[in-house]
Amino acid sequence: MSYKRKYVKAKRFLKSSLNRNLWAFLFFLVLSFGFWLFLTLEEEYDLEVSVPVKLVNVPGNVVITTPPQNVIKVTLHDNGGTLLKYKYSNLLDTIKIDFNDYVKSSGYVSILTSEITRETFEKLNVATKVVSVKPDTVEYFYNYGTYVKVPVVINGKITADSLYAVGDTSISPQYAKVYASRELLDTLTRVYTKPFVLEKLNKTTTHTVGLAKIRGAKIVPEKIKVTFDADLVTENTVQVPVEYINFPAGKTLKTFPGMVSVTFHVGMKRFREVTADKFAIVVTYDEVMKSSGNRLRLSLKDKPRGVSHIRILPEEVEFLIEDNVE
Repeated sequence: MSYKRKYVKAKRFLKSSLNRNLWAFLFFLVLSFGFWLFLTLEEEYDLEVSVPVKLVNVPGNVVITTPPQNVIKVTLHDNGGTLLKYKYSNLLDTIKIDFNDYVKSSGYVSILTSEITRETFEKLNVATKVVSVKPDTVEYFYNYGTYVKVPVVINGKITADSLYAVGDTSISPQYAKVYASRELLDTLTRVYTKPFVLEKLNKTTTHTVGLAKIRGAKIVPEKIKVTFDADLVTENTVQVPVEYINFPAGKTLKTFPGMVSVTFHVGMKRFREVTADKFAIVVTYDEVMKSSGNRLRLSLKDKPRGVSHIRILPEEVEFLIEDNVE
């Protein structure tokens, strides 16, 4: 088909009544949308706008241990058109807090939000109303590089799959630096991870977890890695003697039997390490005096790391207190 014939057919289509009706429909649709948009923008609304906050002119020897809030949330009331201008323009620019204007010996600064937003609000239209400002104060902490190094403690719930046990646990790094005021640093002995849960472990598992925040402190690093070694479990039994302590001079305790069986679960990797001398079953003189009759219920005073489901057989023994013969 020639170009001329295509042109003639297109011209006829544009002149057809169907096409004229379509163009009329589109015209009125656009007109209606414009009218609706005009009315909508003239209506008054509330709009929350986030205004960025930035701390500037911080000296090189200063450590900001807790920075100020990143944004201030301002709710404005005005017509839709004006609110759109606030939302998508740079009229409400970043609020800059000059560090040098608020130097405090305590290392803690708290500023009323109304104080640092005054200049920003002066840029608003006269008809615009400020409904609310959150937060009402902006605060931050800093020091001049003072820190302590403290151990990291795991705050988690770790369970192994059936037939497995959680054995060796490693933390990397084991210590964290905490920058804060001297008063706060003097009270710190450790830092904790954020709470976490790892369930049904059946292999060596490494987990990255953040450290719990401390108000007014900066913790380095913010995250650490913990590795848990899940090991197949086996059962073992050892013979442990019943010992006694804190008896008066000249008094001796004899139990029947003198050795009891301790049965426990242990990972295969630790099987040979866990021997009888790693357990301690100790009876004190006070416990003997409080017992009724001539039987004592036994309990472990010490056990090795990595064992579980411990059972003592027999759980009770008969006893006799003898005087030493010189």
